[in-house]
Amino acid sequence: MWRVVRACLLIVLLVVTGCGARPVSPAEPAELPVKPADHLDVFTWSQGVPAGARPLSATFKGPHFSYQFGALAVRPDIDETSGALEGGPARAAAGHEFLVLYRLQGDDTFAPLPQQPLTVEVVVGDVRKRLPKPLERGTALIVSVPLGGDATLEVTDDRPYQYSVRNGLGSASSSPTDGAPSNPGADQIRWQDGKYTEQGAYQGVRTSGPLTVTLDLGSRAELADSLPGVGAAAAKQVWLRLPGAKISTDDPDLKVDLGRSVALALPGGTKVSPRQSASGLLFSVPESFAGGTLTVAPEFPSGSTAKWSRKPAPKQIPLTKA
Repeated sequence: MWRVVRACLLIVLLVVTGCGARPVSPAEPAELPVKPADHLDVFTWSQGVPAGARPLSATFKGPHFSYQFGALAVRPDIDETSGALEGGPARAAAGHEFLVLYRLQGDDTFAPLPQQPLTVEVVVGDVRKRLPKPLERGTALIVSVPLGGDATLEVTDDRPYQYSVRNGLGSASSSPTDGAPSNPGADQIRWQDGKYTEQGAYQGVRTSGPLTVTLDLGSRAELADSLPGVGAAAAKQVWLRLPGAKISTDDPDLKVDLGRSVALALPGGTKVSPRQSASGLLFSVPESFAGGTLTVAPEFPSGSTAKWSRKPAPKQIPLTKA
């Protein structure tokens, strides 16, 4: 009898306890940590253009530095898809957002090394901060700005050089005693279609087949008697530079030579070949230069063992002075 009573009491206790138990709710997702409003950092990024970022082809350079920026992202937060592997996922401060500027691994620009390390700073409003790490190829700059705001990347070389992180515009700052800027004719040269894509066929030592060549003149030109990183032009000559010009193929093991692939014809029929340049296309033209015609005819580097068995079709791109 006692055993039956004890069993009944146990059943009642279990029922009462179960009825009074509070349901366990799933854990709420943890809030992302908030970065300070003046957050600035450089992190490693070994991948290509991340999802949600805008591809770029912007060169920012001076006599002793050269950056080719490949992507820009504007984000309220960062995670492993955008470069938070080192610092962890985070979100921007209230009323702020992140500008993330990527210098991809494919940046092949070159500039002579300076004798002393250059000062590299980022300016947001009235706040100026030193870049915490070098902005090497395969890294990205992240900076917190007010919503819709901008940041300026400033490198002090022979003078301060500034680059708008949001808008992608670069310039060489001048003090009141500097006189005229070194590129007063910048952006005076125009063209309608600066893109080229054609397929040819090549013969190599061990391989052969079709090869597609792509060229992009970029978005701007400079026309001046002196340019940063180049110096003064010869007497009665000026420099014509297309700093964003690039050429590539659809085979990573085969390269074509930008300088050998493009020539400039002046109105009188004189042909001008590009000068040696750290990036883009550089021509020495007469002071009276008012336009000309670029001819794109892809060529392999002089030491290449590859030869064209069928050359890609050439293209002519007229240049006009505004």
